[in-house]
Amino acid sequence: MTDDLAAALCAVARRRTLRLTARGRRTGAPRAVTVWFVVEGETIFLATLDARRNWVRNARKTPAVELEIGALRLRGRFAPIVEPALDAHVRALVARKYLAARVGAWLGFQADATFRVDRLERAA
Repeated sequence: MTDDLAAALCAVARRRTLRLTARGRRTGAPRAVTVWFVVEGETIFLATLDARRNWVRNARKTPAVELEIGALRLRGRFAPIVEPALDAHVRALVARKYLAARVGAWLGFQADATFRVDRLERAA
């Protein structure tokens, strides 16, 4: 990753949402959804309360995704997080950034799954 992209990620890290576009698993058509995210280093992390959502299933089938965070357009590789320590770390990052996630955790609502988008590069 270039210093320019690292600076761009740092600049958008405090934004509330990003727009993720993945290819539909049956049609191949682009499908977009707005989701919460956190940035750490060169990786964007995502979490969901329901891993059966269409956006998750689409991105799992075709992991090449596009992200829009304000004016920043990126391409990257979507992957589920399977390492327990990293999963716990991502959950903590999400709870630190989003009050609703923190309150939900106190009430027993936990993310069903966490994900990473890495191998990031600027999209045209």
